[in-house]
Amino acid sequence: MTYANVLNLDLNPSIELEYLAEGGANVVYRIRLSSGHGTLSALDLTTAGKPPQPTQLSALGINPQFYGKLLRLRKDLRSTVPVLDSQKYFNTTVQPLFTQHNLVEQLLFKTSTSLIKSCNANLKRMEMDGSRPHKRHGVYLVESESYGSLITDMTCAVTDSHASIEFKPKWLVQSPSAPAGSVRCRTCALRAMKSVTRKPSSDPTENLKNGFCPLNLVSDDKAKVAAAAKIVLELCRPEESDNENLKRALVEFLYKSPLLRLLRNLQKEMDPVGVLHADLSQRKFLTAMTIRDCTLFLKIPRSGHGAVEARLGDLDLKTSSGSKADYWQGVEKGLIDEGWYMGAERGMDARKYS
Repeated sequence: MTYANVLNLDLNPSIELEYLAEGGANVVYRIRLSSGHGTLSALDLTTAGKPPQPTQLSALGINPQFYGKLLRLRKDLRSTVPVLDSQKYFNTTVQPLFTQHNLVEQLLFKTSTSLIKSCNANLKRMEMDGSRPHKRHGVYLVESESYGSLITDMTCAVTDSHASIEFKPKWLVQSPSAPAGSVRCRTCALRAMKSVTRKPSSDPTENLKNGFCPLNLVSDDKAKVAAAAKIVLELCRPEESDNENLKRALVEFLYKSPLLRLLRNLQKEMDPVGVLHADLSQRKFLTAMTIRDCTLFLKIPRSGHGAVEARLGDLDLKTSSGSKADYWQGVEKGLIDEGWYMGAERGMDARKYS
């Protein structure tokens, strides 16, 4: 597969990269564009929720392809896949599964070693001044990687009419390997197991008492959906968790939108037998693991009225190479053998699964 007219991005006085966030596999940057009018980002250029016209951007010396995009760069880990391979997987496998407006757009761009080295130097500076999360220290970007991704910017300014919410729905259907009569879903069982030996975390999403059950997100019981939505809002937007309009809009979206139900059905279809019996190198199984770990990005009107924009992201191909296959199977065996699915845990050694 070839990619014509790939955008090039290199160190440039007119471009600044502002660290925004990072996960296990990538670091995400906001693109700030310097012009004669100062330093601007997509949020700065948006007026009353409406994007600027391409002619307006061109007049500022800004490439319109940058508007509404964030920049994502790959970390140097054995578990990450080269960006070109990831883009091919996205184009050929992920896109056919979902409608375009429900996916975080992913555009390939060509980067340079100098740009990556500059970003790595900044990550090290952030470690020194304490602004980079401690658990991310020591892992940097792949300096030999030739490509990066431009992805849809689903963030919102605090003054926006919409609020941005992002979370991982996780396993929306029970693990096929779970014992009959299980009282916990796969996600809740794993959360319980990890909570035993971990110290209380400053990150509320990692604390057992604050977690939501993914099965409630796709429940036909609206009260269960509302309970999950309440926790999602408290975790993702604690400063707005008492906004009843926002809460109502989130509940209505989760209850009525077919997107999460499609995700649930695909998880079931792609892995009907479970991690202990599947061919872990098979593309369908790896896709199941990919969509079990994707992120749902939402833009919800703060007034409670109007459409909710919903997109799935973090859909890079999972790989079973290295020790990943052993890890997946080890976790599942631990959940079963130690009684975590049944709520009858014993042994309680979660350290090897953390």
